[in-house]
Order: sequence, then structure tokens, then C-alpha cells
Amino acid sequence: MKNIVNIIHFVRAVEPREGREIDLPGTLREELELGRKYGFPATVLLQYDALILPEYIALLEEYRDQIEAGLWLEVVQPMAEEAGIPWRGRWAWDWHTDVGFLVGYLPEERKRLIDVAFQRFREILGYFPQVAGSWHIDALSLAYMKERYGIAASCNCKDQYGTDGYTMWGGYYNGAYYPSRMNMLCPAQTRENQIDVPVFRMLGADPIHQYDLGLGEPGGYNPSNCQGVASMEPVYAGSGGSKDWVRWYLDENFNGKSLSLAYTQVGQENSFGWQEIEKGLCMQYELLKEYAAGGKIELMTLGESGRWFSGHYAQTPPAAMCIDRDHGAAGNKTVWYNDRFYRLNLLYQDGMLWVRDLYLFDEHFAEKYLDQREPKNQCAFYNLPVMDGFRFSLGSIRAGLYPCQNGQKLAFSGEPYWSRAEGNDTVCAGLGERLCYCAQPGQVGIRCTEQDWYLAFAFAETAQTPYREVLPKELRLSFAGGTENPYAYSLRLKKGRFVRDGQGLRCLPEDGEIILLAR
Repeated sequence: MKNIVNIIHFVRAVEPREGREIDLPGTLREELELGRKYGFPATVLLQYDALILPEYIALLEEYRDQIEAGLWLEVVQPMAEEAGIPWRGRWAWDWHTDVGFLVGYLPEERKRLIDVAFQRFREILGYFPQVAGSWHIDALSLAYMKERYGIAASCNCKDQYGTDGYTMWGGYYNGAYYPSRMNMLCPAQTRENQIDVPVFRMLGADPIHQYDLGLGEPGGYNPSNCQGVASMEPVYAGSGGSKDWVRWYLDENFNGKSLSLAYTQVGQENSFGWQEIEKGLCMQYELLKEYAAGGKIELMTLGESGRWFSGHYAQTPPAAMCIDRDHGAAGNKTVWYNDRFYRLNLLYQDGMLWVRDLYLFDEHFAEKYLDQREPKNQCAFYNLPVMDGFRFSLGSIRAGLYPCQNGQKLAFSGEPYWSRAEGNDTVCAGLGERLCYCAQPGQVGIRCTEQDWYLAFAFAETAQTPYREVLPKELRLSFAGGTENPYAYSLRLKKGRFVRDGQGLRCLPEDGEIILLAR
């Protein structure tokens, strides 16, 4: 297992939004100077408009001993025009998906845009970039960059729902994965359908609160409220700008209970300006120095991280975040488990330990951008939901898979435990001997000692749930994920039995145990 921190600076040369008079190259200089002070390596990802300006190239040259340079693939006016594509943006840089990102263009146009960026990078710097990132990069573009230019790593945004118009929901929660050729957010299950470039999830989301931040507003749970942001980004005073929060996040993320890889990314785009970034970033660097000196983390460039990952894993490995304590006063705890077949989130709150989130990964489930462009100013990438504690909640209903007895959710006294078995890639979580979950590649086991217990599917009746047909050993589901054609998939049982009756959708145990098959 390795504890990796990437410092990634995303660099733009245009900030057209009203009221933002920002020294963009000066902000990058301050970031790089801070890194030099601490001796930290960093990855600088240049948007095309910055790549073609001499002042940014001069900065790369001045700080070349500590940085790795690559591309930040948001589309800007000079990049589009160089590729022979009319610019449709409101300004020379426009964050709307239909003009500012590769998915806003037809597949052949994307390749031309990528070629322009990579060729100009080599013309200016003398080599092709080894890394390229963006808030989102479609599967077709990732595969093209790997196969034509041999990139070693890429990065994309953390899971988020609707923030800035970008939805990436149901993905490999943290760390790195090899995406499917059909869906950039979905880990491939086979080498044949895998893009052989590791993609790292950026921004360091709060593993307890980010997932359903924005729910619990007046009037009850409502995903239409969208999410707030609780992440390592230093501009957010309540999270990445708070020393207490950052220390909590580093302690919990790098607590030695992960599988394969514990990861986070530090940094901010220069378009926030140094005045907004300075306080939080300086504080974070001081903490990184402490943790690196103590051997708790290793600072690497994105390219180094990608080469390490590819050298150790031929396919996406299992990974976990086992969070023992809450930054807030609520005392919540959580586990995120991922492998190439599914992701699972367990949440402990007020004596209850339940499945807040369960998504299946299927390399044949296609994103909507393989053969078409996004015509609107928002985009969406999904995987296949079994339970979605954010999207399926509404009003007084907090969605989840809950252990129940006689129509009541089971709560137990005592503190929950997390344990891992790295040899067989298993993470277990439980409340004493009475309730235990074990997640391992391709399956989840749930055992409870209470009489007549069962696992209840709680969801708002008005939510767009995927449940279509209930068979004793198979729950048949269907989900479109923003596409025109719903995709059929199943959750099967190795142990237990599905029923749908007057008590709702449930899973009944067999000999006190339920085993869900997620492959």
C-alpha cells in the first residue's frame, strides 16, 4: 500500500468573469515559489491559452527542477480555431460544457483538438506531455491520448452532482482506476475493454459529508438542492482552508487502513487568484511537510504516480477509505470500498450502520459521449445504481439499505469497528458480534445475529429508482444515465432471497447471512 499526495496546479490564461481582476501568471509564480520553499514536486497542467504565452513557458523553465508539465484539457478559443473549429463560446474561455470541454465536440473534432494541444506542446517544450487532466475527459479522448501519445496518467474531478454543471456520479470514489473504453467513469472489468492509463480522482472530498451535503436542508432531504462543497480545495474556509479540517482529513485518509493506495490531490486553479489561495495553501504545505517528514505520505508528480500504479497493477485494484472519526460533532464514521466491479459506502450514525451507496461497474455501460457531442451547458457521467443515498432521498426519507427487524431500523450500542485483510482485499465493518459487513472483490456479505432481521431498501417513492423486477435470487434493474436507451443489469444473491410485499422491497437472509454478488 502507498500513501500518495499529488500537488497539481491547473493553469488558465483567461479569466473573463466580471469582478475578477486576477494576476494569473503571478498566481502561478506564487504557487511555484511556495513549492520551491518546501522542496515539493508539483504537476503544472497548462490550458492551451497559457501554453502559447511566453510568460508561462518562462515560469516552467525557471522552476523546471521541481515540476512536471502537462495539459489541462479545457477547450479555449485559440485551440479551437487552430483545429479549424468555429468558436461558440461567450468569451475566449467558457466553462460551459458544450464549448469548454471535449464532450462539446464531435469525436473527430476532439481528436483534432487533442492533436493541436499535444503538437503545440511538443513544438514549444520539445516533448509530448506525459500527463493530461480536466474536470472530465470522455473515454474516446482518453483512449486516443493513450494510444497516440502514450500518456502515463490522467486526472478528473471527484464525484459531484451538478456542481458547475458537471455531474460525475457513481464512480471509483478515491485513488486511481483504469477506465472502460465505453465509459470514462467506469473501471473496466477486463484487460480487453480497458484503457491502460490510470485516472486519479482530484480534490480530496470529505468522505463523510460531501456525498449528501445539501441534503437535510429545511423541508427535509431533497437532491434538487444540489451539493455543497467540502474538499481539500484551499479556497473553502470550512474544509480545505481550515487547518483543523485538513489535519483531520490527512489523519483519516492516511490512517493505514486503505487497500492498495491512499491518495489525495492538493492545489487550485490559478483563476481563483493568489489572494484567495494563499492562506489555505500555505497552511496545507506546512502540514504536508509534517506528514512527509513523518513518513505518513509521499509527494509525487501525477506522472510518477501513474507509472507507479501501472507498474504495480495490471487492472484496477481494490481500495478503501476507513474513516474512524468525524470532523464535526455528530460522531459519524464511514467506509468507502471500491474494486473494478462495484463501489460501496457504509455510514455509521446514531447507533445504526447501513449501506448509504452501492453502485455497480459494468464496462459495457456506455457514456453518452462516445459518438455524439453534448449540446447543452451541462454534462453527466454515471455508473449503475443499486442504492443512492443522495438521489433516492426526499423529504423525511433518507435512502439506504438498512438492517431491520419488525419494520424498525436496527440500532446497536457500542462503537463500530473497521478491519482490513490486505492479503485477500477484504474490508469488514461491524457493531460488535451483532452486525457485520464484509466487502471483497465482486461481493458484499452481511451478517446479523438478530432474529428475523432483513435488509430493507429505503427510498422515496417519487425518486427515479432503477428497480424493475424482483426474483428470489435476482433484482433486475434498468438505468439510462442521461442516455436515450435504458440499460438493463442485475444484482444477484449468493445467499438470501429478494421479496417485494407490503413491507416494501427487502432482502431476507439465509442462515443469518446475505451475500450480494456485484459481478
